[in-house]
Amino acid sequence: MTSVRKSQKLLHAAQIAGRWLGRPQAVPEKCLYSLGWRTTDGLRMPNFLGIGAQKAGTTWLHQNLQKHPDFYFPPDIKEIRFFDARFYMSLSEYAAYFEPAGQRLTGDITPGYGALGKRRIRFVRNLMPDLKLVLILRNPVERAWSHAVMDLLDTPGRRAEDVEDWEFYAHFDAPSARRNGIYSAMLDNWLSVFHESSLLLAFFEDIRERPQELLRSVFRHLGATDDVDWTSFPYREQIKPGVAEPIPERFLVHLQALYREEVERLAIRLGGPVEGWR
Repeated sequence: MTSVRKSQKLLHAAQIAGRWLGRPQAVPEKCLYSLGWRTTDGLRMPNFLGIGAQKAGTTWLHQNLQKHPDFYFPPDIKEIRFFDARFYMSLSEYAAYFEPAGQRLTGDITPGYGALGKRRIRFVRNLMPDLKLVLILRNPVERAWSHAVMDLLDTPGRRAEDVEDWEFYAHFDAPSARRNGIYSAMLDNWLSVFHESSLLLAFFEDIRERPQELLRSVFRHLGATDDVDWTSFPYREQIKPGVAEPIPERFLVHLQALYREEVERLAIRLGGPVEGWR
């Protein structure tokens, strides 16, 4: 086969893979990995992903894991967002974030990963078949309110009372915001690709009520020691509940209706703290 024909076939395969991956601009390199023509050998990839949920305590998790001597995290960045918003990056650029880790464990805590589709998740597993996952869930009603407050009050000096009601309702109902609160779909998508043993599932209530026990579970799941000096960990720091709590009644009624069926599904499936979300 001539080099021209080889190039044509490679381009065709790249176009197919690009559509499969959902990001045409990522075609040239990503297709080689998705088709198995290139591996991550020689690249320092993360040992785990923190996949969410948004506004459910991933900042707390990151701050505490940073204090553990067995872990390394890239300085000055918490959410690398390679597998969603920055999928245009090359694998070598992504791996460069973790190169200084040496023998330490390292991870990428990006809560938006929870809402990835199955195709992108399969790509993640192709790259890192032994990857560990951490997912923290929060009452989707509280999560949606906290998310809306963060986004709508992003302008310095803007207060909750300055935001029009329609802005809140539009945020609550936006498909992207809804995806971040449909945890049953997150679990279905990720566990259709990764084995259950890869995933540590926790709850926002664990951070409030049993933070040290939660961190011990995370350490063990990720392969780190839990014999640590706890005085160096900020595990008792209060999680910021959001602005203008409690949720105004008109918004609470709307959000409860929006997530009622999802909460019922989760309560049947998971039990535990989810029972209190009803």
